[in-house]
Amino acid sequence: MMISLQSYRSGIIFFLAVICGIIVPQCARAGMFLILPALMIIITISLLRFPRDFFRHPGSLLYASIQGNIMNYLVLGNFIILTGAFLVNKQELWVGMVLVAAMPLSLEAITLGNSLHLDKRHIFTALAGTHLGTLCIVPLVGIVFFQYTHLRYWNIIVLVLCLIVLPLLMSRVAVEKEWDKVIVKYDEMAMDFSYFLVYYAITANVRPYLANGSNDVISIASIALISTFLFDIVIRKIGLYFKAPDDKINAFILPGTMKACGLAGGIALTVFSPEVAIPSLIFAVFTIIYMNWIKFRFRHLTVKTHINHKI
Repeated sequence: MMISLQSYRSGIIFFLAVICGIIVPQCARAGMFLILPALMIIITISLLRFPRDFFRHPGSLLYASIQGNIMNYLVLGNFIILTGAFLVNKQELWVGMVLVAAMPLSLEAITLGNSLHLDKRHIFTALAGTHLGTLCIVPLVGIVFFQYTHLRYWNIIVLVLCLIVLPLLMSRVAVEKEWDKVIVKYDEMAMDFSYFLVYYAITANVRPYLANGSNDVISIASIALISTFLFDIVIRKIGLYFKAPDDKINAFILPGTMKACGLAGGIALTVFSPEVAIPSLIFAVFTIIYMNWIKFRFRHLTVKTHINHKI
């Protein structure tokens, strides 16, 4: 039972944060100030799990990095933007959709990759590739989509640099100085608290706007549902058609279905208005449900295969 609860811990913390954000939203303002430090902690600790020599041989990382960027941006990102352009009418929500589309692969892919027994180096490469890809995507998104909004989109670029480049540098220094051996004793507690804080802040701040309800919210939820569950099914069917092994299929599925929703919500709350963070929260709900569905399904298949082998 304890192992089962441990594997679903991120989902439990997420829904506790959402419930607290809805029931006790009084700390919403404080959450807006704390969400960026919390995101930096999450990203930095996640990067500490990368091997010491990971970035020293970039040539060997090229294939998985390109694959991750194609699935995360060209496939998933374009789908979110195009469907949002047709189905989402309110400008604030549309901006939120564009932010979600511009985000890299979720860091939860590390945990999910472990559950699916995927090659860690491949997952790390896809994560690093999409996060570095964000540094190219965000300026393009700002120029193309935000040029007509009353916003200094360079603020987003600076913010992304702080949330991606700075944690990357901090994590590499910590690994080289072997500070990670001390941090690892407290990393789970720090991650859990920061994770809770991020989604509490997003929920508490968007709560007044969610209460109004609209057709746009239903449209965003539909897009989020399709981009997770349906994309999983379609990518898997294509992989099986070409007789690809399961690990190869799963390596395409993760960057093709998961976005860093917390990062999108943090940028939305910091640079835009709380209403812009609504899509990131909706996508986060479906992403968490999708992740736990994959874990449950894979565990069920593993147990079933184990029983069949015994028989």
